[in-house]
Amino acid sequence: MIQSVMPTLAAGHSLRVGQVRDGVVDAGHKGVCWMKKHRRGFTLIELLVVIAIIALLIGLLLPALGKARKAARKTVSLSNVSQICKASAMYQTTNQGLMPLTPTWGPGGTLTAPPNPSVPTQGLTGWCTWSAFGKNTHERWNAAGYDVYAANRPLNQYLTPDPIATPTGAAPNDTARVNAQLPVCKDPSDSRGHQQNWPNGNTTPFSSCYDDVGTSYHWQAKWWPQILIQNGYAPTASPQGPEFIRLFNIGARRFKLADAFQPSRMVWMWDEWGDIICNSGSDNFRVRNGYDDTNKGVLGFMDSHASYLDMIPGGNSHPERLTRPDRVPAFNNDKYCVIFPYTQ
Repeated sequence: MIQSVMPTLAAGHSLRVGQVRDGVVDAGHKGVCWMKKHRRGFTLIELLVVIAIIALLIGLLLPALGKARKAARKTVSLSNVSQICKASAMYQTTNQGLMPLTPTWGPGGTLTAPPNPSVPTQGLTGWCTWSAFGKNTHERWNAAGYDVYAANRPLNQYLTPDPIATPTGAAPNDTARVNAQLPVCKDPSDSRGHQQNWPNGNTTPFSSCYDDVGTSYHWQAKWWPQILIQNGYAPTASPQGPEFIRLFNIGARRFKLADAFQPSRMVWMWDEWGDIICNSGSDNFRVRNGYDDTNKGVLGFMDSHASYLDMIPGGNSHPERLTRPDRVPAFNNDKYCVIFPYTQ
């Protein structure tokens, strides 16, 4: 049984190609016909339903995309810190086990070694936590006394094969300050530094820590008050001249010893958030970092691994911070340690 779709013509009649008859168009020699159709547009309700579905999907996808972006940035930051830690291990190998921690000397604090080795206190300005690695600082630091040039940061030669140009003094917009970059020292979430107005954010200008002092990461100096206390000073004291050099060298040698017995817990560098949290003065201190996480930081350890960890605040308010800092959870716990082992 078959069913034809061709129209029935009366005797003596013919249908020309393309002629319409009874709503049917003849297709000519192909023997195929198409029924005449009418298209209908979308109604307003249908359009609104489609728009609502699209908006719902966007609302579901955006948070997931945001989390994926943050996770990718954290991965980059952890990789950066791990590379810096590995470079530090190479530095130790060629420098008798010492870390790349130095005071600063010279006009504007541009040097990490005394200009006159026979008089090591000549031109001494102190220390800053960005002296080990990073690009050139912003010119404002020349007047402040901690304008450490990239060429004088001891770890840079282990991080890049290319020399970094030296600025010409405090000239604004110096090309060596603006153009010379060291990406491994930049945290992707670093949008506002805190060194100008510690521990509050930079205000004039509103700049990242990387653009301000040359690095988003810093060597940790929580051991400095400990060294002062153990040598009869107040934790906020400022020893001068030879005594400053002596105390700083004690800390440098302690790091060398720490590498021998607790390298997987001893932190020697971190991002700014780690520094801020560890030095907070309240157990209830809360700060949201560049990844929108509360009280977390990227930490670099003596054994060259890097971790993104929850950190304990309130170290500066603990009753034993001056006598037994090893009992202060913010300084010493089962995940990390930022002070040297307690000694009588």
